[in-house]
Amino acid sequence: MLIAMAAGAAASVLLAAWGLVLATSGERVAASALDAPVERPRRRGALLGLNRIAEGAGRPFTGIAMNALAPWHRKIRERIDAAGRPGGMTVESYARTTAGYCVLFGSLSVLLLAGGQMLMGVISLAGAFQNEFLLLGRARSRRDEMQRSMPDFLDVLAVTVSAGMGFRHSLARVVESMPGPLADEFTVALRQMELGTPRREAFEDLRRRNRSEMVSQFVTAVLQAEELGAPLATALIDIATDMRRESAQWARRKAQRTAPQVTAVTTALTLPALIIVVIGALFFSSGADLGALFGG
Repeated sequence: MLIAMAAGAAASVLLAAWGLVLATSGERVAASALDAPVERPRRRGALLGLNRIAEGAGRPFTGIAMNALAPWHRKIRERIDAAGRPGGMTVESYARTTAGYCVLFGSLSVLLLAGGQMLMGVISLAGAFQNEFLLLGRARSRRDEMQRSMPDFLDVLAVTVSAGMGFRHSLARVVESMPGPLADEFTVALRQMELGTPRREAFEDLRRRNRSEMVSQFVTAVLQAEELGAPLATALIDIATDMRRESAQWARRKAQRTAPQVTAVTTALTLPALIIVVIGALFFSSGADLGALFGG
């Protein structure tokens, strides 16, 4: 019973920590990709302070962490890009912070194990994966935001192109008028094209950086229209119409998936308390003597 209660409490703590990560996750593109840094409210709290402590603790082990993570540098960079490079994160800063989390939570785990707290000692090791939780939460929130804003973005882009402006200038105008994760990613693509990168290569990089289905479909449609010589304004209008339909279907699917998730979280949080209440009621209704049980 004590083990079940401890497991329930640990699960509650982990769920609360996961919720804190998702609640404090924001989206930003590296400042070097923008004309001027976009001022956004900085969210301070326990997580930010913990990141700074972890970065300081992991600084002496940066080289060791970089060598240990060498086979996964490309995948780490892709996850960082998908999360919007939070705080200007690079592979090196990721390795440094991860090493710091390993030092902090590894030390805590050793102390707990030495004190006989086997379960909590093992659970505390999950804190070493804080960077992965952060990137996962931010990548998911950015992908959802892109899914929601893509139809409106394409509507405005189609109208701007239909007015006679060139595609690149129209895209830059829409990016300025509709800030957000989607605009940030298109800004990076525009900067690449300004530096001489071909449009196809810049858009392929845009598709690789993001895991949004709508972004992938948009890139594919634009590149196909360019290859076939189709009128770009007409293609954008058709894409926007299809995206609007798919966005409504995506919202319905997401709502259907949310209900079971809410039920699972509610059950996980309430089940331990219900078990204690039921066992306590059964115990007191049986008339058992507490003094006899505890040797009193």
